[in-house]
This record gives sequence, C-alpha cells and structure tokens, in this order.
Amino acid sequence: MDFIEWGYEYLLNIPEIDAQHKELVDQLNKTIKHCTGKKADERLFFDKNMRKTLDFLKIHFETEEKIFCKTNKDNFKNHKLEHKKILKELIKMNNDIEKNKVELNLFYLTAYIKERVMKHIKIYDLSAKKYFIDGNEAN
Repeated sequence: MDFIEWGYEYLLNIPEIDAQHKELVDQLNKTIKHCTGKKADERLFFDKNMRKTLDFLKIHFETEEKIFCKTNKDNFKNHKLEHKKILKELIKMNNDIEKNKVELNLFYLTAYIKERVMKHIKIYDLSAKKYFIDGNEAN
C-alpha cells in the first residue's frame, strides 16, 4: 500500500501538471519505503535524492506559473508566493540536514513534504483548476 494514494480528486485535467503531480507522489511513496530506521541507509537515500526532488519541485512550480500567468486570475500572485514559501521551507530543511544542523528523520521529512504538497494541491491548485485550464488553452 502506498503512503499517498493518487486519485482522480487531484486531477486538474492538464496532462503536464497532472503527470508532474503524480511524479511527486511517486517520489514521496518511494521515499517512505526507504524509512527503515537504519540511519546510514536513510541518509544515503536522502543524499542521493533530496536535491533531485527539490529541483523537480522547482520545475513543477515553474510549469504551473507559466500556465497560470496567462490567465487574469487575481489569485495568481498568492499562488506564486505560496510556491516560493514551500521551496524556501524545504530548501532550508534540506540545507540544515546537509550541514548536520538538524538530524535527518526521513519519515518526518517525507510526512512534512506530503502534507505541504498535498495541501497545496487541494487548496491552491484545485481551486484554480478553471484558470489553469484557461491558461493551458491560451498556449
């Protein structure tokens, strides 16, 4: 059983964004499976994968913003600010762990990212679904 069950309730009906959301969910499910309690193994997984996940998240947010900015939706500015806020939080957490300022707890980190990203999809992305579709059609 997966940590996050992906379902139709998360679909925006924009293939590129839906595929990216699904990829993020797959990455989180892959990460949770590496929460073994073996600190060395978890740290190795973190070191090999966290930067890639952050880079992917940046690309995903850029994709959303590229589509969304083509609309006249007033909430675009807030949506973009939320992207920045999420990235800033996750980059700080990542840097603190990389510099050993904070001990890695892979389960906690994965649960935090899950909560943050899925909440963002539910609150920001799904509420702007119509505008994403309008912006995508403007291509």
